[in-house]
Amino acid sequence: MPVRVVGEYLPYARLVLRHLRDRNTSVAGFRFWLEKAGEILAVELSRELSWREVTVETPLARTTELELERPPLIVSVLGAATFLVYGLSRVYPEAPLALVSAKRIEENDSVEVRVYYKRLPREWKGEVIAADPMLATGKTIAGIVDLAKGIGASKVLIATVISSRQGIEYVLGKHPDVTIYTLAVDPELNDKAFIVPGLGDAGDRSLGVEY
Repeated sequence: MPVRVVGEYLPYARLVLRHLRDRNTSVAGFRFWLEKAGEILAVELSRELSWREVTVETPLARTTELELERPPLIVSVLGAATFLVYGLSRVYPEAPLALVSAKRIEENDSVEVRVYYKRLPREWKGEVIAADPMLATGKTIAGIVDLAKGIGASKVLIATVISSRQGIEYVLGKHPDVTIYTLAVDPELNDKAFIVPGLGDAGDRSLGVEY
């Protein structure tokens, strides 16, 4: 299934959304709950990663458990995804981090996205987690998937807090082989390409300044 809506089956995800959506949540609170969203998404998408059995010596006997064959590469969208990535990194502390910065260009009644900074490994043959709190038009995430595939990613997983239906359709139209993990899917975009009801500008709210 290419889209997993975590809030549909995990009540705690709805609690996280309750705080992130609330316009009265403080900057500190927004950061805290965005990290919690990252932790939830990291655990949920663990089913997509590569695992191996290992032998563990307990104080009483030997047993077998699982460990990652290799940590995923986490790609963070600056700076909106900063605190979401903190949560992902807490679950996967050995995961390397790549950075992508994209800018919204509003012109002629349309919104385009331009990637103007990227720091990725030259090659990556494992799984990639593309993290961005909001999957709105889908253009930023689709661009990151392009970059991940360009360095050889074996699988690309998308971790986002809220997605629009249009954004999901756009991404899967470009990349039908990805899996999107999101806490919620909202019905529409407004004329500024913000998700409605959404949670506002995730970057401004988590960084504490309007740009």
